[in-house]
Amino acid sequence: MGMLVSVGKGFKVGGFDFAVDTSPQAHRMVTANNNFGECDLRNHTISLSSDIDETLLSKTFIHEVIEAVNNIYCDNGIPHDKIQQLSFGLHQALESLDVRFGVKNEEVQA
Repeated sequence: MGMLVSVGKGFKVGGFDFAVDTSPQAHRMVTANNNFGECDLRNHTISLSSDIDETLLSKTFIHEVIEAVNNIYCDNGIPHDKIQQLSFGLHQALESLDVRFGVKNEEVQA
């Protein structure tokens, strides 16, 4: 794989600082809800399961970022099935450019 864009230090959407949580607690929370990731808009946190492969983690991160953008800029006007479609398409485009989102080993939360 080409370039790994680390998400461990968080990112910004609409002037809000979002954290990315890959801790065991985050893993338990998202898997208890039968998800790979979740976007907590109240606390500006994306929680990601820690036991998924790099490709699925990248795709899940993109999906959750689109959830945040939808909330902040679109007043939640994009239906979830469209968010799913957008995230798959954006993930494919970025993968074709050898860009993948992930967490570097030193950023993995204990």
